Amino acid sequence: MIPVSDMDRAIKFYNETLGLRIALDARHFDHAEVGPDEPLAKIGLHATGTQSSGTRRSGIVLDTDDIYALHRRLKERGVVFTLEPTKMPWGGIAADFLDPDGNELEVVQDTDHYKR
Repeated sequence: MIPVSDMDRAIKFYNETLGLRIALDARHFDHAEVGPDEPLAKIGLHATGTQSSGTRRSGIVLDTDDIYALHRRLKERGVVFTLEPTKMPWGGIAADFLDPDGNELEVVQDTDHYKR
């Protein structure tokens, strides 16, 4: 679960900008969950009412088949990247970006990830 200062803004970012489905909308409890259909994991959002000061690593890593297309699409939507797509020593490509509250998420492209 990651803290957000404005639930409506967070849901808009995760749903409309990132394209993650709203799995649970419990705004009346300051909570929501977004993510792909089951059985995959969900990202819990919890409204704190306060804006973060600085960047917080969320520990959330998303997987993609085309990191460059995703990077281009998110940049066009105003998403701020703290790490542009970069080839990693372990063989994959990674990029880090921020949500509106400064929570840092990572996206990776690693074609061999599920073959191991």
